Amino acid sequence: QPVKSRAAYIYPVLGATRAPSSGAPVLQTTGTTASTYPSSASRSVGEAMARKKIREYDSKRLLKEHLKRLAGIDLQILSAQVTQSTDFTELSNQEPWLSSMKLVVKPDMLFGKRGKSGLVALNLDLAQVRQFVKERLGVEVEMGGCKAPITTFIVEPFVPHDQEYYLSIMSDRLGCTISFSECGGIEIEENWDKVKTIFLPTEKPMTLDACAPLIATLPLEVRTKIGDFIRGSFSVFQDLDFSFMEMNPFTLVNGEPYPLDMRGELDDTAAFKNFKKWGDIEFPLPFGRVLSPSESYIHELDEKDKRITEIHSS
Repeated sequence: QPVKSRAAYIYPVLGATRAPSSGAPVLQTTGTTASTYPSSASRSVGEAMARKKIREYDSKRLLKEHLKRLAGIDLQILSAQVTQSTDFTELSNQEPWLSSMKLVVKPDMLFGKRGKSGLVALNLDLAQVRQFVKERLGVEVEMGGCKAPITTFIVEPFVPHDQEYYLSIMSDRLGCTISFSECGGIEIEENWDKVKTIFLPTEKPMTLDACAPLIATLPLEVRTKIGDFIRGSFSVFQDLDFSFMEMNPFTLVNGEPYPLDMRGELDDTAAFKNFKKWGDIEFPLPFGRVLSPSESYIHELDEKDKRITEIHSS
């Protein structure tokens, strides 16, 4: 049996909600925010979790790669990552769409409310993106009481849209909470009373009937498409051992789902069985967080464990 990551013994498991005794999904008209639901649906009640946030770039990469494999849905999303070491000429050669489309650029640093903080630039060309990054790369900002320099950006096509939807999937030790709203976007917290939520006990599949309460009020012409997308995203969530996935918002482009903003967390105790699926994944520290010497030591041991696991599994 694989040895748990040492991180599982550092990060505590928070409280879990109680599953309904019937085992059926339960519809709720309101819910709590994402941060109150830890753990992974693929884990038993007594097992420790290590939830690790990943960058938006990786969240979208994993969703795109595996949604097609698991649900036959081909997301037409494009994204590029920019850091201190990025050569824009080389990047544009690798990603030709950067030179032919209007773009969006924003920090990819594990903090939210980027739009409200004036850190998202829309409808730019590549030269303007380059200037935006140059002016902000390495600049210290304060978010939620934490200060740190911006080191990583994500660049994507600018997608004009009218409708914004919200989707989140959160796991605890007894199952998954899936929330959906037709009123997504930066005002989601103010419109939380419009969010529909179901609880799906562990090992219960996301069937059409289970998903139906989430999409019941959608227009018929988009109901099936969005329902398929929710169920497909749930399949990716479970197959890759996500512990949290949020798209706020996603929209429809030519009738197809298109995530505009996404957050994800993985259960890194499942890295031993997912390293091929996850690919070259990065687990950045939370924004503004600095490891203590003891945490740095354990982090180094974890990285060695993962490399040994990859060698033995290859």
